[in-house]
Amino acid sequence: MKTLFFCAALFVGLFAYDKNTKKDKERTTPPPAAISTEDNTRSIREFGVTPENSPEENRKNLQKAIDWASIRGAALHVEPSDEPYHIAGGVILKKNASLIGDNGPTPRGTRHPIKAQPVGSVFKITDKENVFITVEAATQIKGIQFWYPEQTLTIPSKIIPYPATIQVSQTSSAQGIYLSCLTFYGEYLAMDFKANPSNPCELMLFEHCYGYPLSGEFIRIDYCYDIPRVLHCHVNPAIQ
Repeated sequence: MKTLFFCAALFVGLFAYDKNTKKDKERTTPPPAAISTEDNTRSIREFGVTPENSPEENRKNLQKAIDWASIRGAALHVEPSDEPYHIAGGVILKKNASLIGDNGPTPRGTRHPIKAQPVGSVFKITDKENVFITVEAATQIKGIQFWYPEQTLTIPSKIIPYPATIQVSQTSSAQGIYLSCLTFYGEYLAMDFKANPSNPCELMLFEHCYGYPLSGEFIRIDYCYDIPRVLHCHVNPAIQ
């Protein structure tokens, strides 16, 4: 009888210890970290950038999208389309933001099945007065085609000297810029990284970029105090 009573008491004691231990663990175990459900990649179409809009309307809406992405360090998706996004120049890719399309380098051109134009993640540019897009620090442009449909490809005397497609910021020091898988059709100067002497640039990476600048300059670099990386870029008349 004493043996039975001892076993019962031991069982009750062990049960109570186990229960208290669980409570102690519950008190000392921190709650799981909150998981953000916000999607940090959004389509430019969500901000009203569409092939049907005017170039000015698309520029305004693209800038709104970039403003949204800049404060979050987010990426904007340039959705592929059978019609290009016609956008006026003067866009500023503010720090921390990325523009990402769906194309790799397309040196001989994507092609619409009926029209003489590229398809995919394409920006159509006709602005003769403004640099198309200025890039600030910690930005990325990848997988996009830049198309100048009004540029001549056969008559040298009628070449349009467009401002640069991509230019480094002239008002702030720009570091850590990544430009990859870009194709240019009809550009005059593809990438202008001649910085303001008061705001030098550094740590740029150009890779898998294809074009044929009619000025003879594909990438211009000056006032850069760290050697940039230029990898696997190709300049070829057949790209046009």
